[in-house]
Amino acid sequence: MNAAKPIDFPYDSRYADVLGSSMHYVEHGSGDPILFLHGQPTWSYLWRNVLPELEGKGRLIAVDLIGYGLSDRPDLAYDVEDHIRYLDAFIDNLGLDRLTIVGHDWGSFFGFHFARRHPERVKALAFMEALLLPVPGYEAFDEQTREFFQTLRASQENAERMMVDENQFIEGVLPALTQRELTQHELDAYRAPWANPADRRILCKFPQKLCIGGEPAAIRDMQMAYMDWLETSTLAKLIVHAEPGVLIPPETAAWYAQKLPNTETVNVGPGLHYIQEDRPGEIGSAIADWMDRHDP
Repeated sequence: MNAAKPIDFPYDSRYADVLGSSMHYVEHGSGDPILFLHGQPTWSYLWRNVLPELEGKGRLIAVDLIGYGLSDRPDLAYDVEDHIRYLDAFIDNLGLDRLTIVGHDWGSFFGFHFARRHPERVKALAFMEALLLPVPGYEAFDEQTREFFQTLRASQENAERMMVDENQFIEGVLPALTQRELTQHELDAYRAPWANPADRRILCKFPQKLCIGGEPAAIRDMQMAYMDWLETSTLAKLIVHAEPGVLIPPETAAWYAQKLPNTETVNVGPGLHYIQEDRPGEIGSAIADWMDRHDP
């Protein structure tokens, strides 16, 4: 991975040897680990303005999923199961226990899946714009989003045209689902890991694997398994949401807070899906305050 770390992301880069490849992460501080997990199409840069608000709260670690950001791109299918293997191995290699997991988008999926399988290693869960229950069907989307997913999932040719040739997630989805206007520098920081069009084939996978109307069944089963677990676990949970949001609008956050034990919600103000770009300070301080109340 040749992309340079942007100057507005001052944390030192580190690399872990994971299953024969390097996974990039930043780390700062000491104490119990707080692991930040990004989704599509972002990388640890997403958390750059959230991390400072949590200084002194623990060992801050923001990792790039395999194939994303400054992590290596080994020859993989980049299916969900591949990400699970690599993230599990990363957590094992760093010896992370008493974890607070902070997840966004697909990062929340992986965080929930890990916590269900290793509850003894997880202390708390904070999440935003998260993948909780599967999407019931295409009718749940607005017209533009429905057309995006139906077109992309109609064929691999469509997926590669949209993700590889047109780079739609970086050039379209990311700025459209951020409320403020990203600067040229910030957009370039998100573009940089995907400068090689061939690498963008990875970006086809997550939208193809999002569970819509029960498919893919394997993803549905994973989500329902961790949802069943979340509904019984007394682990401290925090839902960070914005207004109007996309995946978790305020009314949905309130519904989940009733459904999941020991769950608090906090509204950080105006924002869409990439709320770390709209409300980073509010997100960080909300998580810090919640940790102060729940840290055993």
